[in-house]
Amino acid sequence: GKKETVYREMWDKSMNGIHDELLKQSNPHGLWYIAETNRGSINPKFDHLVCFMGGALALGAYTDPKGLDSSRAQRDLKTAKALTYTCYQMYARAKTGISPEMVRFTGSNDFHGTPNYYILRPETVESLFILNYLTGDPIYREWGWEIFQSIEKYCKTEIAYASLTNVDEPGSVEDRMESFFLAETLKYLYLLFDPDTEVDILNKHVFNTEAHPTRIFPVPVVKA
Repeated sequence: GKKETVYREMWDKSMNGIHDELLKQSNPHGLWYIAETNRGSINPKFDHLVCFMGGALALGAYTDPKGLDSSRAQRDLKTAKALTYTCYQMYARAKTGISPEMVRFTGSNDFHGTPNYYILRPETVESLFILNYLTGDPIYREWGWEIFQSIEKYCKTEIAYASLTNVDEPGSVEDRMESFFLAETLKYLYLLFDPDTEVDILNKHVFNTEAHPTRIFPVPVVKA
């Protein structure tokens, strides 16, 4: 693992581009988010899907070939924490304590949800797990616990967990549970609170896009 330098170089080039072109802050509280661009025009929308970037940037910082203390790694770790805080705020500010599918950073109150539905997405708790694992900061467990309690209160039904059609309308449940809720959302929440986990995201394991852990294979030694 970690032997193909071309992929690290591609990652660092991409992160430089995000910082230079897409990383923005809201009004009035300066929440950081990654905007979209279309032919040079900035679109201040931020999907819940993008909330995985907090964890990805943190992993990139902790595995930076220049070291965690390098300016690049510290920049990426700072951004990782800031983006994850924004994603937490997307939950905390909704009446149900659950994030909408997407927010737009317009107006004078940082952001507003549009569309306002929720389909049990995992990206925020994924980043909470990774940042807690890497930094040991208990705040990520506290935020994760708040999110879990909100899911239990507003999404749990007699037989499963439901989506919400509007996160600002308690009781607006929809008969829909995506498979990634079990594969990812609950798995990352479980790992967030498991002090004895054998998962080692720095040295032994990689999670694929559906949160299935795979082992990092050692590079075989070829004898002449």
